[in-house]
Amino acid sequence: MSILPSHFSLSPTTLSGKTIIVTGASSELGSSVCYGAARAGATVIMLDRKQRELAPLYDKVSEQGWPEPMMVEFDIKRANEESIQRLASALDQQMPVLHGLVHCAMWGAPLSPIVNSNISTWQTILENQLLKPMMITRALIPLLKHDGQSSIVFTSLDTGRIGRAYWGGVATAFAGIENLSEILSAEYEDHRIRVNTLDPGKVKTQLRKQFYLGEAAHELRNANAPDIVNLYLYLLSDQSNDQTGQRFTVPPIS
Repeated sequence: MSILPSHFSLSPTTLSGKTIIVTGASSELGSSVCYGAARAGATVIMLDRKQRELAPLYDKVSEQGWPEPMMVEFDIKRANEESIQRLASALDQQMPVLHGLVHCAMWGAPLSPIVNSNISTWQTILENQLLKPMMITRALIPLLKHDGQSSIVFTSLDTGRIGRAYWGGVATAFAGIENLSEILSAEYEDHRIRVNTLDPGKVKTQLRKQFYLGEAAHELRNANAPDIVNLYLYLLSDQSNDQTGQRFTVPPIS
């Protein structure tokens, strides 16, 4: 079952002329979004910690003859306000207009009851999963504010929407992401910037394996499944220009 609207039309020109930046671009979800966006005509800026991890994806996109992507080596975990601003300034020099920002960089942390939790672990996950995406978004908003339509998509988890035992700092960070998305949506509703969150559901990723050991494979989608990737592409396209401040979820495999 897909939640894509019936009017959505995906073609090699759906994102033509658009420049999209994806964080966590070498991850399972990130690389799938990058590949899908390039296939739909976008120029993709692939951002992740090591360029060598991005090179195979760069080659895979380039050999198709789609718009040439850009690799940006940037370690979000080590980033600070100054380095993030340098990143934004460098992008402004090369790509002064952005049409989309997709946050796919995600981290885990040990799950435990609140009473047994480690405060330093909380600080780390909140900084990496909530504060850093906010700082990156804030720095790139001037590039997203232009005469055309722009879209920001935060990848989320269901535990950020409904609190569950033992998820502690991870769930709290993603709950913050949900709230951050709604705040930004309200602040920029008059500036043609759409902001939404997307929970991709049960996906075969290293992060999910960390949380759900021994989960049945038949319940999981591959990260490049059309049900997942096409929802990201819909939110990046102008066909979703009436969607902002929403929480999207890829439904379970029926």
